[in-house]
Amino acid sequence: MRILLLAAFLITSLHAEPLKIVLAGDSTVASVPNPPKDRPDLAGWGQMLGEFLPQATVVNHARSGTSTKSFRDIGLWDRVLKEKADWVLIQFGHNDQKDDPKRGTDPATTYRDNLRAFIREVREAGGKPVLVTSVSRRVYVNGKLTTSLTPYVEAAKAVAAEMKVPVIDLHRASFALFQQLGEKFCLLYGPGEKDKSHFSREGARMMARLVAEGLEREVPELRPHLQLIPPPPPGLPFEVKRVVVSKGYDGKTCWVHPRAGAIPGATPTVVLTMQKLLLTGSDVFYALNETRSADLGATWSPIVEHTKTLGRRNEPDEVIVGACDFTPKYHAKSGKLLGVGHTVRYKGDHVMAVRPRETAWSVYDADKQTWTPWTTLGMPKEAKFVNAGAGSVQRFDLENGDILLPIYFKAEKDKFYSVTVVRCSFDGTTLKYLEHGTELTLESGRGVYEPSITRCAGKFYLTLRNDTAGYVAVSDDGLHFGPIQMWKFDDGSDLGNYNTQQHWVTHGDRLYLVYNRKGAHNDHVIRHRAPLFMAEVDQKTLAVKRATECILVPERGARLGNFAITEVSENETWVTVAEWMQTYSPNIIIPPDNAFGADNTVWAARILWKD
Repeated sequence: MRILLLAAFLITSLHAEPLKIVLAGDSTVASVPNPPKDRPDLAGWGQMLGEFLPQATVVNHARSGTSTKSFRDIGLWDRVLKEKADWVLIQFGHNDQKDDPKRGTDPATTYRDNLRAFIREVREAGGKPVLVTSVSRRVYVNGKLTTSLTPYVEAAKAVAAEMKVPVIDLHRASFALFQQLGEKFCLLYGPGEKDKSHFSREGARMMARLVAEGLEREVPELRPHLQLIPPPPPGLPFEVKRVVVSKGYDGKTCWVHPRAGAIPGATPTVVLTMQKLLLTGSDVFYALNETRSADLGATWSPIVEHTKTLGRRNEPDEVIVGACDFTPKYHAKSGKLLGVGHTVRYKGDHVMAVRPRETAWSVYDADKQTWTPWTTLGMPKEAKFVNAGAGSVQRFDLENGDILLPIYFKAEKDKFYSVTVVRCSFDGTTLKYLEHGTELTLESGRGVYEPSITRCAGKFYLTLRNDTAGYVAVSDDGLHFGPIQMWKFDDGSDLGNYNTQQHWVTHGDRLYLVYNRKGAHNDHVIRHRAPLFMAEVDQKTLAVKRATECILVPERGARLGNFAITEVSENETWVTVAEWMQTYSPNIIIPPDNAFGADNTVWAARILWKD
């Protein structure tokens, strides 16, 4: 009998109908299979929702120009009920607001009555209703976002509470997003410059994402069916587990530059440094802080600020100098954790436009859990090295203990940064310059900067940041590099990485690049610096293998561009990054209560190797 029941269950499961979700709404929801010539990119969020519900069937009955009244009058509501949906999402308000006897409703009476009737009838038909408040219009007056939909939004929420149905406050989420972006960047989401209500395909997708995120919060039954982050490609030799080091912020400062070094042991001790950024400034950093984990990120020690050793210092003429863009890394030959970054100088919390920059370094005492006072690397007394730093770089330590340290530099009056690799000695106490290699230059933007080096399968690889693209170069000895070439995918298309860092992950003979790029539905993120991707690199062609690309840390509205790589053990590599809570001007600061939920989370993406 048990066998027969099990067989019946399996047959039923195999032939189970997919979840059916039906949409009722106006033009902001409606699919647009044949967009008009003047708005060829016109779309509604309903036609994009299926991307976030890949295992469900999404049926969109929304129609342009409809209200809670006219949607029923023209027979569309009957079509919704005939679908026998599992869930029905209902969004109206834009046309209910209009002074039109065929469509207009009163938010205090008829609009509420119509919503109540929709809810009752969906339930009678065996479905579950969800109300969605009207998406915000993108109307700015004197640069300030406005709305006239509030009475209908509040009415929908009141009816939802009264009748105990979930409500997705799309108006609140979209309003917050548009307010955060500002009028200039909201143009990215419109189908035309004059259309402030409807969306381009990218804008519609963004609204669908907000709806999907609302479903995740408000409708627990749908969580197993939602896919907010694209799944990794099959066959990857690793899995990714994300650890939260810290989260939450006050809207005035935020954590940046979380970078870690791993001290070997039965269970490695991970020492992570980071510092506060003044949100109203530009690259205004405070003292370095430290936290530790002795259990691979499960718990972390209280965050300690090292003001005396890794803090700011006063110089003549009211100049303040600090160390920043700091990266700790374990130096196997000496058994020490060596952190390297560079200096930055301020006057009155403003970065000095013309200032010297040095490579700053400090050594960690694992027993005392202290750092030596940061000091600077002595460089050749040449004019070109007056502005020379190793901030945000990835170094490589040779077997003999020498360090290959990439730096970027320029003379006081130079326009473009150049990159070179410096070979240094380190005895556990002192970091010394020995020589430097090829000087790589690109006369574009600010030149090339923030380089990172690694070795894989006998070759050295160097990344370089430029304002318009990312670049890579190859060397046999780690000092002398061939010509640089722009990053591309293996299909020949541009990688889309620009004006941000790229760092390396190696495992055995495999070489991986970690990066940001445009073209990932991320136009709302400054310089497209989120999400954080990783993909394998073809070592012969230096192309990124598109089929291997996966998301290490997802995007939540904040940039993720300043990150670092840590080799924790032979079986584990970490990528650490913080949600940097600044966005496009003039709004600059991402508010704590923002559309996507970014809250200055400090992430550690644990890459766990399967082989």
